[in-house]
Amino acid sequence: MNKDKSKLNYYTYKLDMVILNVLAILLFIVVGGLVFFMEYKDNYVFYSDIVSLFIFMIIWLIIHEVLHGIGFSIFKCVDKRSITFGMFLEKGIFYCMCKQNIPKKVILTSLFFPVTIIGVITLIIGMIINSYILVFLSVLNIVSSIGDIVMIIYFIKAPSDIIYLDLDDPTSFTVVTHDDISNLHVIGIKLDSTGIYDSKKMVSYDRRRVVISKYSYVLIFIFFILILIKVIGGIL
Repeated sequence: MNKDKSKLNYYTYKLDMVILNVLAILLFIVVGGLVFFMEYKDNYVFYSDIVSLFIFMIIWLIIHEVLHGIGFSIFKCVDKRSITFGMFLEKGIFYCMCKQNIPKKVILTSLFFPVTIIGVITLIIGMIINSYILVFLSVLNIVSSIGDIVMIIYFIKAPSDIIYLDLDDPTSFTVVTHDDISNLHVIGIKLDSTGIYDSKKMVSYDRRRVVISKYSYVLIFIFFILILIKVIGGIL
């Protein structure tokens, strides 16, 4: 590893989706179980309109990424034109990525925004006004933010001079720093590669808005059929 403080080291990490899925299930049991016990143990009503619920979930996921974008752009050091929104349909991932180098306070703000605003805050509001759908969406957002949560823990532990880089894979991220952080470990994040940072080589070239295979067209077709049934049912 580079010992020369005049040069930057890069560290590329992969999100361990298996571990994150396990953590998400545990988080759902804890948060969902606590909310159910506090609010609905004596008055539980199943939300039967599955199509509407699914549409709400998609909208909530989109809002989640918009809040990431707001978190990126709230500081003047980030150009809004460098922010890209898209989705990897094959992995069920909506994403917000930034082509600029991001300082620690900016990436932490971007990571915190969705989990707090449409997670914790809306959960409290939903429990106060007794809105089952708002509570459900808030719990869902907190659970699906498990990747953001482990990254928040990572960046809280990271050096203050650390710089965040978004490349082309929304399931990985790269950081650069003068320090040796090879011993910085957070569950759900695994070190993939490291070396001397070269700003001319480590840039994003292939940031496609939508990544999709032929099998996903079937899922899209089914989704729109469900929406069509919902619309026709409402008219009739």
